[in-house]
Amino acid sequence: MDHALVVPDSSDAIVEHSLVIGQEFPDVETCRRTLKDIAIAMHFDLRIVKSDRSRFIAKCSKEGCPWRVHVAKCPGVPTFTIRTLHGEHTCEGVRNLHHQQASVGWVARSVEARIRDNPQYKPKEILQDIRDQHGVAVSYMQAWRGKERSMAALHGTFEEGYRLLPAYCEQIRKTNPGSVASVVATRQENCFQCLFISYRASIYGFINACRPLLELDKVDLKGKYLGSLLCAAAVDADDALFPLAIAIVDVENDENWMWFVSELRKLLGVNTENMPRLTILSERRQSIVGAVETHFPSAFHGFCLRYISENFRDTFKNTKLVNIFWNAVYALTSAEFESKIAEMVEISHDVLQWFQVFPPQLWAVAYFEGVRYGHFTLGVTELLYNWALECHELPVVQMMEHIRLQLTSWFNNRRETGIRWTSILVPSAEKRISEAIADAHCYQVLRANEVEFEIVSTERTNIVDIRSRVCSCRRWQLYGLPCAHAAAALISSGQNVHLFAEPCFTVASHRETYLQMINPIPDKSYWKESREGTEGGAANLDITIRPPKTRRPPGRPKKKVLRVENLKRPKRVVQCGRCHLLGHSQKKCTMPI
Repeated sequence: MDHALVVPDSSDAIVEHSLVIGQEFPDVETCRRTLKDIAIAMHFDLRIVKSDRSRFIAKCSKEGCPWRVHVAKCPGVPTFTIRTLHGEHTCEGVRNLHHQQASVGWVARSVEARIRDNPQYKPKEILQDIRDQHGVAVSYMQAWRGKERSMAALHGTFEEGYRLLPAYCEQIRKTNPGSVASVVATRQENCFQCLFISYRASIYGFINACRPLLELDKVDLKGKYLGSLLCAAAVDADDALFPLAIAIVDVENDENWMWFVSELRKLLGVNTENMPRLTILSERRQSIVGAVETHFPSAFHGFCLRYISENFRDTFKNTKLVNIFWNAVYALTSAEFESKIAEMVEISHDVLQWFQVFPPQLWAVAYFEGVRYGHFTLGVTELLYNWALECHELPVVQMMEHIRLQLTSWFNNRRETGIRWTSILVPSAEKRISEAIADAHCYQVLRANEVEFEIVSTERTNIVDIRSRVCSCRRWQLYGLPCAHAAAALISSGQNVHLFAEPCFTVASHRETYLQMINPIPDKSYWKESREGTEGGAANLDITIRPPKTRRPPGRPKKKVLRVENLKRPKRVVQCGRCHLLGHSQKKCTMPI
């Protein structure tokens, strides 16, 4: 016995798709699609009797049912019209959830509008929505292939994306003068290898207003041709992430990291006469360490504290030890740090061996020499994972356009926000200064001379030099903002504490960071026309870049990008082979046979 079909009221759909003699269609393909939609809406199977350049004849597949339609081409025009129509059904139609007309192409057309608004529309959501809206069951792979076909229709194919890269880079350089946009392909076969993009607005903001700090990280892409997304990001005055350069590479390896960091070096060298001594934070993979040592030999290259702490936690699995470790991480002086190390050694002597692998000079606040100003972890990691999750189903050009639009939005919003600020410092710095001023009232201030002060408390005495902007507690020089001791000295001498913060924390620096704009890029339909007027660029644009040789392995794709250290293995979704519902297998299906 067939399972009784229970579907939403489809009377509106039937009326919408009703046929009449004389009805015209622009071409035979539109006619075929319309009849397929009607067959699904009215729950009957369609059998095509004849389909050629001049006519299209179809009937109900049930023997004895009189439903039949004859569509013929109109003379002299490309349109088709219904000549004869028997619109009554005597059969009971399709009485189960399956429908022959529910093909991958039909699924693609059904979900195209939804996918245009939400590229993250999942196959399991597609098959459930089709069941709810049309009363039709499709398999997971039908839903997945339908989505892939719809994505290709909306955004182009992955292969087309690689072919468009030279023209896309030219458009970036043309619409945003001073930007760096280049693509590299293998010499013999012109297979894609690397793409590097840095907008002039980002370059200007980093060099003129950001602290000399860069984060380096990557995320693996899960699209058709895999690859990795690399990023170098700075931090603005209000501690918001500020992407400087983005790259896509065919594979993460020593060669591609060396290339990416060399492009960074060239970018900074061209745009500034005095190269700042950078502080670089990363997970210090060997490929990144080698690239930084080659192209930024004077840079301070430190570990991301999140990476260090997770490694320590996973190595020792001791809560008390981890808590002491964090106290050691943020210790301001070497004496404080060594006392915490002694506490850890009492619990486990293996700590000393771990410190040999991860030297404190590369991460501890007390020993690291670079300028971090309180920024200790990689904020770019979360950004990259979000980009990968949002964009990995898009061709490479659309992926970079998604990122560009997000950067443009950030620049505009932060520019408008900065204009409204009336304080000297950005809000995050203002808050820390206010806390320091509040704490300063509990100290006794002894003035040694015009610039040196002795700050006395019940715990200890600290020496402050307001000319050199130094406090013996080291917090002022490490964080770039006057500590409570410095605030006490400055207040006693009649100074404005806010004026003694580092320039990178000022509202003026924030406004300078977002002073320039990221300009829009015209639609790709205009790129060919603009090439004709581009001097010296046509030769490079003639190169046809092929996709990389790395491809996603066969099998059901894993569409979620997951951080293994933070998330458990996702539970597999089971789909019934009989009723196509999710959550149970065919063996446990309760649908009557």
